[in-house]
Amino acid sequence: MPEGSDQSPSSSSTSPPGSPSTPADFAGHDKIIHRWCCEQLSSLLGELALEPEAAAFLTPLQWEQLGLDDYPEIVENPLDLLTICRKLESGSYNDRFGLVNPELLFDDVALCWANCKKYFEDDDECDLVKIADTLAHIASSKEEKFYRNLEEFEAALEKNPLLTEVTLHVSVNAKSLKGVIQEAAQTSQRNTLLLTQRAVECAAELWQGRHDEEVLTPWESNEALMGIKWPARFSKAITIVRETVRRVPLSLLTSEKAVESFVKPLVNSIGSTVARLNLPAGIQVLPDEIHGVRGEWIAPVSWKLRTRTKRLLIWAHGGGFVLCSPATHRHFLGQIVEHTGIPAFLVDFRKPPHFPFPAPVNDILVVYEGILARGYADRVFLGGDSAGGNLVLCVARSLAEAEELPCPAGLILLSPWVDLSDTSQESWAKYSEIDYIPPAQAQVIAEIYAKDVPLADVRVSPGRCTHWPKAFPRTLLDYGSCEVFRSQIERLAQSMDECGVDLNVSGEDGMVHCYPQLEYLWGTETEGPFALYFERLSAFLKAKKKKN
Repeated sequence: MPEGSDQSPSSSSTSPPGSPSTPADFAGHDKIIHRWCCEQLSSLLGELALEPEAAAFLTPLQWEQLGLDDYPEIVENPLDLLTICRKLESGSYNDRFGLVNPELLFDDVALCWANCKKYFEDDDECDLVKIADTLAHIASSKEEKFYRNLEEFEAALEKNPLLTEVTLHVSVNAKSLKGVIQEAAQTSQRNTLLLTQRAVECAAELWQGRHDEEVLTPWESNEALMGIKWPARFSKAITIVRETVRRVPLSLLTSEKAVESFVKPLVNSIGSTVARLNLPAGIQVLPDEIHGVRGEWIAPVSWKLRTRTKRLLIWAHGGGFVLCSPATHRHFLGQIVEHTGIPAFLVDFRKPPHFPFPAPVNDILVVYEGILARGYADRVFLGGDSAGGNLVLCVARSLAEAEELPCPAGLILLSPWVDLSDTSQESWAKYSEIDYIPPAQAQVIAEIYAKDVPLADVRVSPGRCTHWPKAFPRTLLDYGSCEVFRSQIERLAQSMDECGVDLNVSGEDGMVHCYPQLEYLWGTETEGPFALYFERLSAFLKAKKKKN
């Protein structure tokens, strides 16, 4: 960047008359560079805050308490990392086009150390001056690395804009930087934050092909077990997801603050970006609220909100009860709607850790009752994937047992997580290097959801239930033959079948957890099994109601 420039890296060198003044008005290229710079600068400040020597520079200096009465006279522009963080968040470093200018931020970072040296008159014997010199060297190295990475990112963006934007969201450090700096001052979360940072960096490097390839599974050794050969792109993508999740520190998942401020925003950011980039044409998204529970309608553009239809689907999204949102599942539900023409309501149920069991189950039930009361459809179906499959299974079972409300016209389960106490059955060991869900993280998430309820209790683990009411709705059950939940899913299917439930089961050869949602990762080398799933689902939803 030219010295003294007032433009950000993403600002054009020349701008036509009437140039926009905010990032939202710029072309996609500029917005992506702006977003990348903001996230990288946030991450850089967080790294500086975690340096052991940075303790004295984290927050504004309490000069009065320290008896430094002449400090305001000597230091004209006092700065600290928290103040710089707030300035970055507020857009104070943005140029005249509204795009962040890293040079302004780095000037302020340098001023942190310079102020200290100025006040103590560059006294080499002063410990704070020595610390300031050390931090100045560390910050300078990070600045050089930032600009090198920026050049690489811009080159990648020119080469493949779509993949680069997804990569950006994978590498986003979505935690609140203000909270990180405050926690770093206490140092209690240092190890967890460092481990998390490494996990996120590893994911980004894997996506960009810059990580040590030895972490990638030798797929040839698993082909006999899988029964099929995956395209190289799909193999790499699933491996990246698995290796990233494995690196998530358990201490991060057990921290309520970390889950709310870091894990949820990060997962939702990645998932919603992918869903937005792949939403099928002719599909609309309509926010709504049913009896106080929020959600989104995913429907054909011709469908009008709150008009009666023949069939309607209520869907509970997966994400380990704690993560994801309707936004992360728009693409998948959009595909269902595209294949069936049936509108679907994606429930934004309350989530742990603030709202553990039974809050998510109750929200699904409230939506079902509300839609029945409003008379939106002749036939209402319930469906869910992964943890969402657990929720709708519990709701359907309670409805069938109570016999107070009509049961759903059908139940759709995709890779349902139905036994939270299970992390050791055969499929966990057999497919741990193929599927992407690690047992340690799964157990922690299960405990967050169940809270005071034992994991083996059928209220949170319906797959352990041995009795299914006669009134239980007909069920479509799909899963991947190579997913870690396979053993518990097949045990559920056997139990339901023995109790006479009208059950249609399919285990797709060589596939992993929730495989129909991963079609966009498959590529075009070969035809995957995804169309067959949507054909099965469409036939199930459109089947005529059986006469009693």
